[in-house]
Amino acid sequence: MRARSTSDHESRQRLPHGSPRGFTLVELLVVIAIIGTLVGLLLPAVQAARESARRAQCGNNMKQWALGMQNYNSAYGALPLAVANWPCVRQTWLPSMWPFIEQIDLANRYVWTANIFDWPNVNNQSANPVCGTRLSIYYCPSDRPGAVATNHSNGRISVRLNYATNSTNIVRSGKTFLGPFGNANFGAKTDCPTGFVARGYTGKEATRFRNITDGLSKTLILSEINLITTDNENPTDGRGHLWFGHWFDTGIYTPNAGHDVVPANRSCTNLPPYLPCLATGASNQYSQVARSHHPGGVQAAFADGAVQFISDSIDTSTWQAIGTINGGETLSP
Repeated sequence: MRARSTSDHESRQRLPHGSPRGFTLVELLVVIAIIGTLVGLLLPAVQAARESARRAQCGNNMKQWALGMQNYNSAYGALPLAVANWPCVRQTWLPSMWPFIEQIDLANRYVWTANIFDWPNVNNQSANPVCGTRLSIYYCPSDRPGAVATNHSNGRISVRLNYATNSTNIVRSGKTFLGPFGNANFGAKTDCPTGFVARGYTGKEATRFRNITDGLSKTLILSEINLITTDNENPTDGRGHLWFGHWFDTGIYTPNAGHDVVPANRSCTNLPPYLPCLATGASNQYSQVARSHHPGGVQAAFADGAVQFISDSIDTSTWQAIGTINGGETLSP
Protein backbone atom coordinates (compact mmCIF):
# COMPACT_ATOMS: atom_id res chain seq x y z
CA MET A 1 0.00 0.00 0.00
CA ARG A 2 1.28 3.39 -0.98
CA ALA A 3 2.04 5.71 1.93
CA ARG A 4 0.09 8.96 2.07
CA SER A 5 2.11 11.87 0.94
CA THR A 6 2.17 15.16 2.73
CA SER A 7 0.58 16.83 -0.29
CA ASP A 8 -2.35 14.38 -0.20
CA HIS A 9 -2.95 15.14 3.48
CA GLU A 10 -2.85 18.90 2.92
CA SER A 11 -5.25 18.73 -0.04
CA ARG A 12 -7.80 16.90 2.07
CA GLN A 13 -7.56 19.56 4.78
CA ARG A 14 -8.25 22.36 2.39
CA LEU A 15 -11.89 23.54 2.16
CA PRO A 16 -13.56 23.31 -1.22
CA HIS A 17 -13.38 26.53 -3.18
CA GLY A 18 -16.14 28.98 -2.06
CA SER A 19 -17.20 26.97 1.01
CA PRO A 20 -17.93 29.19 4.11
CA ARG A 21 -15.97 28.68 7.27
CA GLY A 22 -17.39 29.09 10.80
CA PHE A 23 -16.92 32.04 13.17
CA THR A 24 -14.04 31.90 15.50
CA LEU A 25 -14.74 32.55 19.18
CA VAL A 26 -13.08 35.95 18.97
CA GLU A 27 -15.20 36.99 15.99
CA LEU A 28 -18.38 35.86 17.76
CA LEU A 29 -17.52 37.89 20.84
CA VAL A 30 -16.85 40.96 18.69
CA VAL A 31 -20.23 40.60 16.99
CA ILE A 32 -22.02 40.25 20.34
CA ALA A 33 -20.21 43.32 21.64
CA ILE A 34 -21.25 45.34 18.58
CA ILE A 35 -24.90 44.26 18.92
CA GLY A 36 -24.87 45.13 22.63
CA THR A 37 -23.47 48.56 21.85
CA LEU A 38 -26.12 49.20 19.19
CA VAL A 39 -28.90 48.12 21.57
CA GLY A 40 -27.47 50.39 24.25
CA LEU A 41 -27.51 53.30 21.80
CA LEU A 42 -31.00 52.47 20.56
CA LEU A 43 -32.74 51.94 23.92
CA PRO A 44 -32.67 55.60 25.05
CA ALA A 45 -34.09 56.63 21.69
CA VAL A 46 -36.92 54.09 22.05
CA GLN A 47 -37.62 55.24 25.59
CA ALA A 48 -37.62 58.88 24.47
CA ALA A 49 -40.05 58.07 21.67
CA ARG A 50 -42.39 56.30 24.09
CA GLU A 51 -42.26 59.20 26.55
CA SER A 52 -42.94 61.63 23.70
CA ALA A 53 -46.07 59.64 22.84
CA ARG A 54 -47.15 59.55 26.49
CA ARG A 55 -46.59 63.28 26.84
CA ALA A 56 -48.64 63.93 23.71
CA GLN A 57 -51.53 61.86 25.12
CA CYS A 58 -51.22 63.67 28.43
CA GLY A 59 -51.44 67.01 26.61
CA ASN A 60 -54.49 65.78 24.72
CA ASN A 61 -56.19 64.90 28.01
CA MET A 62 -55.37 68.36 29.33
CA LYS A 63 -56.85 69.91 26.19
CA GLN A 64 -60.12 68.06 26.72
CA TRP A 65 -60.30 69.35 30.30
CA ALA A 66 -59.54 72.89 29.17
CA LEU A 67 -62.25 72.81 26.50
CA GLY A 68 -64.65 71.32 29.05
CA MET A 69 -63.95 74.28 31.33
CA GLN A 70 -64.71 76.61 28.45
CA ASN A 71 -68.02 74.88 27.83
CA TYR A 72 -68.88 74.88 31.53
CA ASN A 73 -68.30 78.63 31.63
CA SER A 74 -70.47 79.08 28.56
CA ALA A 75 -73.28 77.14 30.24
CA TYR A 76 -73.17 78.74 33.69
CA GLY A 77 -71.26 81.98 33.28
CA ALA A 78 -68.51 81.00 35.75
CA LEU A 79 -65.91 78.33 36.41
CA PRO A 80 -66.74 75.51 38.84
CA LEU A 81 -65.61 75.64 42.45
CA ALA A 82 -62.53 73.60 43.31
CA VAL A 83 -64.14 72.50 46.58
CA ALA A 84 -67.53 73.31 48.03
CA ASN A 85 -68.49 72.49 51.62
CA TRP A 86 -72.24 72.90 51.47
CA PRO A 87 -74.22 72.36 54.68
CA CYS A 88 -73.57 68.64 55.31
CA VAL A 89 -72.28 67.98 51.77
CA ARG A 90 -68.78 68.20 50.32
CA GLN A 91 -68.38 68.45 46.55
CA THR A 92 -65.50 69.11 44.17
CA TRP A 93 -65.13 70.28 40.60
CA LEU A 94 -65.02 66.85 38.94
CA PRO A 95 -68.74 65.86 39.01
CA SER A 96 -69.65 69.32 37.72
CA MET A 97 -67.41 68.69 34.71
CA TRP A 98 -68.74 65.27 33.68
CA PRO A 99 -71.40 66.60 31.30
CA PHE A 100 -68.72 68.64 29.53
CA ILE A 101 -66.32 65.75 28.90
CA GLU A 102 -69.02 63.51 27.43
CA GLN A 103 -69.77 61.62 30.65
CA ILE A 104 -73.49 62.30 30.98
CA ASP A 105 -74.10 58.85 32.46
CA LEU A 106 -71.79 59.55 35.40
CA ALA A 107 -73.43 62.93 35.99
CA ASN A 108 -76.91 61.35 35.97
CA ARG A 109 -75.88 58.62 38.43
CA TYR A 110 -74.15 60.98 40.82
CA VAL A 111 -76.07 61.77 44.04
CA TRP A 112 -75.58 65.48 44.71
CA THR A 113 -77.08 65.36 48.20
CA ALA A 114 -74.33 62.94 49.34
CA ASN A 115 -70.67 63.68 49.92
CA ILE A 116 -68.38 62.93 47.01
CA PHE A 117 -66.50 60.46 49.23
CA ASP A 118 -69.55 58.67 50.73
CA TRP A 119 -72.08 56.02 49.74
CA PRO A 120 -73.53 55.65 47.15
CA ASN A 121 -71.10 57.75 45.08
CA VAL A 122 -68.14 55.61 46.12
CA ASN A 123 -70.07 52.44 46.92
CA ASN A 124 -67.80 49.47 46.38
CA GLN A 125 -70.81 47.14 46.34
CA SER A 126 -71.59 48.44 42.88
CA ALA A 127 -69.68 46.90 40.00
CA ASN A 128 -69.14 50.39 38.65
CA PRO A 129 -69.34 53.05 41.40
CA VAL A 130 -69.73 56.48 39.87
CA CYS A 131 -66.68 57.96 41.64
CA GLY A 132 -64.68 54.79 41.14
CA THR A 133 -65.13 54.66 37.38
CA ARG A 134 -61.70 54.88 35.79
CA LEU A 135 -61.50 57.08 32.70
CA SER A 136 -58.35 57.51 30.62
CA ILE A 137 -58.84 61.30 30.72
CA TYR A 138 -58.12 61.20 34.47
CA TYR A 139 -54.57 59.93 34.07
CA CYS A 140 -51.28 60.94 32.52
CA PRO A 141 -49.82 57.81 30.85
CA SER A 142 -46.41 58.66 32.30
CA ASP A 143 -47.70 58.17 35.86
CA ARG A 144 -50.09 55.45 37.12
CA PRO A 145 -53.05 55.06 34.74
CA GLY A 146 -56.02 53.46 36.49
CA ALA A 147 -54.91 54.46 39.99
CA VAL A 148 -57.66 54.54 42.62
CA ALA A 149 -58.02 55.06 46.36
CA THR A 150 -59.49 52.11 48.23
CA ASN A 151 -60.66 51.87 51.82
CA HIS A 152 -61.17 48.25 52.74
CA SER A 153 -62.81 49.00 56.08
CA ASN A 154 -65.90 50.65 54.62
CA GLY A 155 -65.88 49.56 50.98
CA ARG A 156 -65.18 52.97 49.48
CA ILE A 157 -63.40 53.26 46.15
CA SER A 158 -62.66 56.47 44.26
CA VAL A 159 -60.41 57.47 41.39
CA ARG A 160 -57.26 59.53 41.54
CA LEU A 161 -56.50 62.40 39.16
CA ASN A 162 -53.31 63.63 37.51
CA TYR A 163 -55.01 66.90 36.53
CA ALA A 164 -55.57 69.60 39.11
CA THR A 165 -57.22 73.00 39.23
CA ASN A 166 -55.28 76.16 39.94
CA SER A 167 -56.17 77.30 43.46
CA THR A 168 -53.19 79.59 44.01
CA ASN A 169 -53.24 81.88 47.03
CA ILE A 170 -50.39 84.40 47.24
CA VAL A 171 -50.22 87.20 49.81
CA ARG A 172 -47.80 89.96 48.92
CA SER A 173 -47.48 93.33 50.69
CA GLY A 174 -50.82 92.82 52.34
CA LYS A 175 -52.60 92.07 49.05
CA THR A 176 -53.98 88.66 48.15
CA PHE A 177 -53.61 87.26 44.64
CA LEU A 178 -55.78 84.25 43.82
CA GLY A 179 -55.99 81.59 41.17
CA PRO A 180 -59.23 81.11 39.22
CA PHE A 181 -60.63 78.26 41.35
CA GLY A 182 -61.97 79.17 44.74
CA ASN A 183 -63.05 77.07 47.70
CA ALA A 184 -66.32 77.79 49.46
CA ASN A 185 -67.64 76.92 52.90
CA PHE A 186 -71.34 77.32 53.59
CA GLY A 187 -72.84 77.25 57.06
CA ALA A 188 -72.96 74.54 59.66
CA LYS A 189 -73.58 70.88 59.05
CA THR A 190 -77.35 71.06 58.99
CA ASP A 191 -79.87 69.69 56.57
CA CYS A 192 -78.96 70.34 52.95
CA PRO A 193 -81.20 72.79 51.07
CA THR A 194 -83.31 70.93 48.54
CA GLY A 195 -81.70 71.01 45.11
CA PHE A 196 -78.85 73.20 46.30
CA VAL A 197 -75.75 71.74 44.61
CA ALA A 198 -72.29 72.90 43.57
CA ARG A 199 -72.93 72.41 39.87
CA GLY A 200 -73.68 75.75 38.27
CA TYR A 201 -72.93 77.78 41.39
CA THR A 202 -72.28 81.43 40.48
CA GLY A 203 -71.80 83.04 43.89
CA LYS A 204 -68.92 85.32 44.81
CA GLU A 205 -66.52 82.39 45.27
CA ALA A 206 -66.90 81.33 41.64
CA THR A 207 -64.62 83.03 39.09
CA ARG A 208 -66.10 84.53 35.96
CA PHE A 209 -63.94 85.11 32.91
CA ARG A 210 -64.40 88.84 33.34
CA ASN A 211 -62.70 88.51 36.74
CA ILE A 212 -59.51 87.34 35.00
CA THR A 213 -58.05 90.78 34.39
CA ASP A 214 -54.65 89.42 33.35
CA GLY A 215 -56.25 87.90 30.28
CA LEU A 216 -57.34 84.33 29.56
CA SER A 217 -54.18 83.51 27.61
CA LYS A 218 -52.00 84.48 30.59
CA THR A 219 -53.81 82.67 33.40
CA LEU A 220 -53.39 79.00 34.31
CA ILE A 221 -56.46 76.95 35.03
CA LEU A 222 -55.03 73.41 35.12
CA SER A 223 -51.74 71.59 35.53
CA GLU A 224 -50.44 68.14 36.31
CA ILE A 225 -49.76 66.66 39.72
CA ASN A 226 -48.27 63.28 40.58
CA LEU A 227 -50.12 60.46 42.29
CA ILE A 228 -49.06 58.65 45.43
CA THR A 229 -47.58 55.25 44.74
CA THR A 230 -50.24 53.01 46.31
CA ASP A 231 -53.96 52.47 45.85
CA ASN A 232 -54.46 51.98 49.57
CA GLU A 233 -56.32 55.02 50.82
CA ASN A 234 -54.15 57.19 53.02
CA PRO A 235 -56.23 60.03 54.47
CA THR A 236 -53.13 61.90 55.56
CA ASP A 237 -51.62 61.84 52.06
CA GLY A 238 -54.39 62.47 49.58
CA ARG A 239 -52.37 63.91 46.71
CA GLY A 240 -54.26 63.20 43.53
CA HIS A 241 -57.31 61.95 45.44
CA LEU A 242 -60.73 62.63 43.91
CA TRP A 243 -61.96 64.70 46.84
CA PHE A 244 -58.75 65.63 48.64
CA GLY A 245 -55.64 67.14 47.10
CA HIS A 246 -56.73 67.75 43.52
CA TRP A 247 -55.55 71.35 43.22
CA PHE A 248 -52.15 73.01 42.92
CA ASP A 249 -50.55 76.28 44.01
CA THR A 250 -47.97 78.32 42.07
CA GLY A 251 -47.14 80.38 45.14
CA ILE A 252 -44.64 78.04 46.77
CA TYR A 253 -42.39 76.53 44.08
CA THR A 254 -41.95 76.35 40.31
CA PRO A 255 -42.85 73.06 38.56
CA ASN A 256 -41.24 69.93 39.99
CA ALA A 257 -39.31 71.94 42.60
CA GLY A 258 -39.32 72.02 46.39
CA HIS A 259 -41.88 70.01 48.31
CA ASP A 260 -45.62 69.83 48.83
CA VAL A 261 -46.98 71.11 52.15
CA VAL A 262 -49.68 69.70 54.43
CA PRO A 263 -50.69 70.90 57.92
CA ALA A 264 -48.21 70.27 60.70
CA ASN A 265 -50.80 68.20 62.59
CA ARG A 266 -51.13 65.78 59.67
CA SER A 267 -48.56 63.71 57.82
CA CYS A 268 -47.62 62.80 54.29
CA THR A 269 -45.27 60.38 52.57
CA ASN A 270 -42.07 62.10 51.52
CA LEU A 271 -41.03 60.39 48.28
CA PRO A 272 -38.53 62.51 46.33
CA PRO A 273 -38.00 63.29 43.54
CA TYR A 274 -41.59 62.92 42.31
CA LEU A 275 -43.55 63.23 45.58
CA PRO A 276 -41.61 65.26 48.13
CA CYS A 277 -43.74 66.47 51.03
CA LEU A 278 -43.37 68.05 54.47
CA ALA A 279 -45.95 68.45 57.23
CA THR A 280 -45.07 72.04 58.12
CA GLY A 281 -48.16 74.01 57.11
CA ALA A 282 -50.80 75.87 59.10
CA SER A 283 -53.92 74.05 60.28
CA ASN A 284 -55.66 74.33 56.91
CA GLN A 285 -52.70 74.67 54.54
CA TYR A 286 -52.55 72.16 51.71
CA SER A 287 -50.20 73.41 49.00
CA GLN A 288 -49.28 71.14 46.13
CA VAL A 289 -46.67 71.88 43.50
CA ALA A 290 -47.37 71.24 39.81
CA ARG A 291 -45.47 68.02 39.08
CA SER A 292 -45.11 65.43 36.36
CA HIS A 293 -43.02 62.47 35.25
CA HIS A 294 -42.12 64.25 32.01
CA PRO A 295 -38.46 65.31 31.84
CA GLY A 296 -38.04 69.05 32.18
CA GLY A 297 -41.52 70.37 32.95
CA VAL A 298 -45.28 69.95 33.18
CA GLN A 299 -48.29 70.19 30.89
CA ALA A 300 -50.51 73.12 31.78
CA ALA A 301 -53.69 74.68 30.37
CA PHE A 302 -54.65 78.33 30.20
CA ALA A 303 -58.09 79.89 30.54
CA ASP A 304 -58.33 80.43 26.77
CA GLY A 305 -58.09 76.65 26.25
CA ALA A 306 -54.45 76.57 25.10
CA VAL A 307 -52.17 73.83 26.43
CA GLN A 308 -48.47 74.46 26.86
CA PHE A 309 -45.48 72.57 28.23
CA ILE A 310 -44.08 74.73 31.03
CA SER A 311 -40.36 74.32 31.71
CA ASP A 312 -39.04 73.63 35.20
CA SER A 313 -36.71 76.58 34.65
CA ILE A 314 -39.51 79.14 34.31
CA ASP A 315 -38.82 82.32 36.27
CA THR A 316 -40.40 82.16 39.74
CA SER A 317 -42.12 85.55 39.48
CA THR A 318 -43.57 84.65 36.08
CA TRP A 319 -44.82 81.30 37.35
CA GLN A 320 -46.50 82.95 40.31
CA ALA A 321 -48.02 85.65 38.14
CA ILE A 322 -49.59 83.29 35.60
CA GLY A 323 -51.04 81.40 38.55
CA THR A 324 -53.18 84.39 39.51
CA ILE A 325 -56.09 86.10 37.80
CA ASN A 326 -54.74 89.59 38.53
CA GLY A 327 -50.96 89.29 38.97
CA GLY A 328 -49.79 90.94 35.76
CA GLU A 329 -47.26 89.00 33.67
CA THR A 330 -45.84 88.04 30.31
CA LEU A 331 -45.02 84.50 29.25
CA SER A 332 -42.37 83.82 26.64
CA PRO A 333 -42.87 80.83 24.32
